[in-house]
Amino acid sequence: MPDQIASIIKYEGDNTTFIWKHPIEDFNTGSQLIVHESQEAIFFMNGQALDLFGAGRHTLETQNLPLVGKYFNRATGDATPFHCEV
Repeated sequence: MPDQIASIIKYEGDNTTFIWKHPIEDFNTGSQLIVHESQEAIFFMNGQALDLFGAGRHTLETQNLPLVGKYFNRATGDATPFHCEV
């Protein structure tokens, strides 16, 4: 999980890429997802596709809580039990 409280998640590739996975994983709740006009983003949690986002700015809700997450993650060897990806 990132050390910061919230992340900005947006497409950082070129216009020839059809499918792209953001390198930030296990981001905290409150992170911002920015989807550009001709794009869609899929939110995955624990390997399951949960939501599809169209163009705009979206606030993501995960079970990864900033500041207190490090205490919960100790039980799993400092890995979050709530894996999420975009």
